[in-house]
Order: sequence, then structure tokens, then C-alpha cells
Amino acid sequence: MTKSSLRFLLALLLTSAPLLYADSIQGTFDRTYSVSGPVDLEVLTRSGDISVRNGPAGSVVVHGKIHVGERWLTGSRQGDVSEVEKNPPISQNGNSIRIDYLKYHDISVDYEITAPADTSVQTQSGSGNQSAEGLAGKLNLESGSGDMRLREIGSSVHLRTGSGDVDARGLSGAFDVECGSGDVRIEGNGTGGDSRVRTGSGSIQLRGIKGGLRAESGSGDVTVSGTQTAAWDVRTSSGNVELELQPGAAFDLNATAGSGNVVVDGPVAITVDGDVGKTHHSIHGKVGGGGPLVTVRTGSGDVHIH
Repeated sequence: MTKSSLRFLLALLLTSAPLLYADSIQGTFDRTYSVSGPVDLEVLTRSGDISVRNGPAGSVVVHGKIHVGERWLTGSRQGDVSEVEKNPPISQNGNSIRIDYLKYHDISVDYEITAPADTSVQTQSGSGNQSAEGLAGKLNLESGSGDMRLREIGSSVHLRTGSGDVDARGLSGAFDVECGSGDVRIEGNGTGGDSRVRTGSGSIQLRGIKGGLRAESGSGDVTVSGTQTAAWDVRTSSGNVELELQPGAAFDLNATAGSGNVVVDGPVAITVDGDVGKTHHSIHGKVGGGGPLVTVRTGSGDVHIH
């Protein structure tokens, strides 16, 4: 290729660059909906963050932030953004508010929503972070990929994320949490209920638990503290397990460490009646006279119960 041909090609690329490459275009919208009594809120997105927090009774306020993905050969998308600003995909039927998928696959919206405290929330997002704060209604949140953050939730919680961390504090009800991969940290208020947590890869930290529990990690450490009033089943394929029970706790114990040690101790002497292997890879018996069953398993790691 000659020098003149190279100069011509460079000039062509420079002059056509504004058509080939478009910067991200953004817009916003605000909507307020009057309600009376408990609210059912449903939010559906292909991508975008979702935040719901408690606000004054009688209204649901939705603030949307519009994002356009960078694309080649598209030119300006301002017309599409303006259409979303004028007609966001939100509908109301009495006390039910539904936010639907956008018709534009390359445009996403981050939703910031305030709603009455007794609002129940159901979400489904392809990708994006989600948060909820100060709500007393049931939560059923799902994301293909994204972190989830909860604060001061007064009812049952169901969370699903394909890839992302879960950080929840101040939970007053039972919870059901599943992550394809990600760490899970939950602090409860000790109000009871049977709960379940599972992560394919990541650590689990649960505090202030009261009631029954099943916690499982494919790979990662598991730490649990609280009051056991029903059966606990805690296991990890690879990692350490630590259980901290209330002083004077009474339970039946079935603990096994495939590669590691099982240790039971506490601030006062705990008597274990039953079989204790010479290598302390397993302990089966009763603690404090016996009670609800505590089952602990790790394929590779130590078990510490105190």
C-alpha cells in the first residue's frame, strides 16, 4: 500500500469516527404513584441496578437513570432515550406496581425506588446489583449476575444470584439464599425461622441465627453463631467450619472432618458422650444432655464447635 493510500484510509477513518462510535447517552425520569395499604412491587430488567428503600406511606417514587451501551454503526440514540424518559415501562393496578423489561436490548435503567415500609418486592435482573432497606414485606430477589445488599428487613427473604456476593444485616425473618459463586454474610436479629444458604464457591458467615439451618459451600469456610432451636446441617467440600452456640447449649452432634480435626470446647466444660475417633476426625454423641441434631461435614478442613 502506497503512502497516499494510507493517508486516504486514515482520513476516511477519522471523518467517519463519529458515525462508527457513539459515546454512552444518558437520561433520567421520575414517577410518583399513589397507593393505599400494603404494596406489591415487581421489577424486571435485563441489566441495571435496583435499589428499594422505605419511604412515606401512601406513595411509590421511582427514579430512573438511563444508560446506553457503546455500539458501532448506530449513531445517536437520543430519540430512544427520550422515548424511555417519556414512557418508562411502569404500570399500576391498585396497590400493585410493575416495572417491565425495556423493548431496547442495549439500553438499561438503574432504578432507585422509595416505597412504604410494608411493601413486598419481587425482582428479576439479568445483571446488576440489588439492594433493599427498611422493608417489612417479603422479598424475592433474583439476579443472573450481581451483588445483593440488605439492611433491616422485617420479613422472609429469598435471594438468588448466579454470580455475586450477599451482604445482609438486620434480618428479622427466615431466609433462603443461593449463589452460584460468591461470599454470603448475614446478620440476623435472632427472631427465629428455618433458613437455608448455599454457595457453589465462596465463604459463608452467619450470625444471630435462631431456629433451624442448612448451610452449604462447595468451596469456602463456613462460620455460624446463634441459638439452635431446631436441626442444623452445616457443610463444605473444602474449608473450615466454625460453630459458636450459646452457653449451656444442648444438642446431639454428628461432626466429621475428612481431612482435619474436630474440636469441641467452650467457656465451660462440655461433655461429649459417644464415640471419638483416635485421630479426632469425627465426633458423634450428645452435648449438654442432647437436643436438636447438629450435623457438620467438611471434606478438607477443620471443624471447631464452641
